[in-house]
Amino acid sequence: MVECVYGYITHCIKLPVSYAKTTSINMAQKILSVGFNIPGFGDLFHEYSSEQSLLDADLIVFEPQVYAYGQDENYQGKTCFSSSGSFQLAEATDHWKTELSTSLENGKTVFVFFAKFEEFFVHTGQKTYSGTGKNSRVTNMVVGSDNYRFFPIKLSSITAKSGTEMRFGGHASFATFWAEFKEFLKYESYLEGKIDAPLFVTKTGNKVVGALFRVGKGHLALLPPLRYPEEKFTSTNKDGEETWNQKGIQFGQRLIQVLVDIDQSLQGIDEITPPPEWAKEESFALPQAEKVRSSIGQITKEIDALTIKKLQLVGELKHEEQLMALLFGKGKPLEHAIIFAMQLLGYSAENYDDGSLELDQIITSPEKERFIGEAEGKDSSSINIDKFRQLESNIQEDLERTEVSTPAIGILFGNAFRLTIPSSRSEFFTEKCLTNAARLHAILIRTPDLFHVARYLRTTTDDSFAKKCREVIAQSRGKIVAFPKMPSR
Repeated sequence: MVECVYGYITHCIKLPVSYAKTTSINMAQKILSVGFNIPGFGDLFHEYSSEQSLLDADLIVFEPQVYAYGQDENYQGKTCFSSSGSFQLAEATDHWKTELSTSLENGKTVFVFFAKFEEFFVHTGQKTYSGTGKNSRVTNMVVGSDNYRFFPIKLSSITAKSGTEMRFGGHASFATFWAEFKEFLKYESYLEGKIDAPLFVTKTGNKVVGALFRVGKGHLALLPPLRYPEEKFTSTNKDGEETWNQKGIQFGQRLIQVLVDIDQSLQGIDEITPPPEWAKEESFALPQAEKVRSSIGQITKEIDALTIKKLQLVGELKHEEQLMALLFGKGKPLEHAIIFAMQLLGYSAENYDDGSLELDQIITSPEKERFIGEAEGKDSSSINIDKFRQLESNIQEDLERTEVSTPAIGILFGNAFRLTIPSSRSEFFTEKCLTNAARLHAILIRTPDLFHVARYLRTTTDDSFAKKCREVIAQSRGKIVAFPKMPSR
């Protein structure tokens, strides 16, 4: 064990396309994907930090994405996870190792994309103490680890080297996968030592970058990472959000079908080699089969059109349902819901982030009043005075900007006891919070109150009521906003 000296760095992560949780395909097998986002099939996707069980799945796709555990540290030139991050990572790694081992023992097929091998340090939970008084020092003990501790079998030595030139080993079950997806494959690591069933090797040196392992009754396929061009597979909708386009959905559908074919072949359900692309040439065509295929093609087009329409509607549903975060949300969902609600009240409202200053909301009324909002959600307690430090700091830093001439009015949006039904919640703001709001002339808004107002305005064009709400907000400096009674529908 060695000691970890604190020196924080930020580790950049490419997050999956969260909006793509809508496409479906008629599959006899249930598929789950961890760490790898199949275009158009976000419903199958789970983060490495998820507690999802794999036991219900017939086919599993996995890629180790371990950098999602808060702020990292740097030690000896490598990432050193924080104490809490180390604990969460260890829990997730043990979870997946158990789930994958059990799945393989029970005859499942697991596809693991062989992402870059990375070594890092994790906290052991042990500490050492030295010195006394002002010279006392606490040292957190750490040990080396890597992103393949989840792997259900012991691998030979792994070397992190990348490249695109590789050769297919000839296993019949993977012939179609190689033929159709080789342009998207690149290796990021390779195995040292003897491998009984290599699937893919480097063009030079014959280093194994993909292999097949028999584990229990199941099959474990280690495949070169598949890196598809996300920018070509997505489009931007009217709300400025990215969604999978038809090309991306078709790519995802074909990838799933090929993986299902491999699984069936490995399981002995279908002993023939999955048909390669060249078998589709006209010289090999079977007339009756072509007639059926044409009918399937027409139905597929109709399905694709409906799928795209469904994607659009799901995007609209997501936009409309974001107001629900005013009832039980926190963090970014709550911030976005507040912006949407304030816009319904006639305000101009948006997040602000210039790289050095980040504000939950900058809000401007039609009457030219300018506000800065700070949002806080609490699971099982009232909103306390802590958030005022951030609100005061934000107002001051905002005033220091060249284009701002007068200090903004502060608004603290509170969603206290957010997991309890609103009618049963205790006081939203502590006494200290109320006292400080009066001192600073800040406005306090209970987000469930804002929800009912926004819900009403979303279904009407009642500009008069919206103006009354803005007037009440402007007159509520130093206290909690009591919105006017809504007109009868």
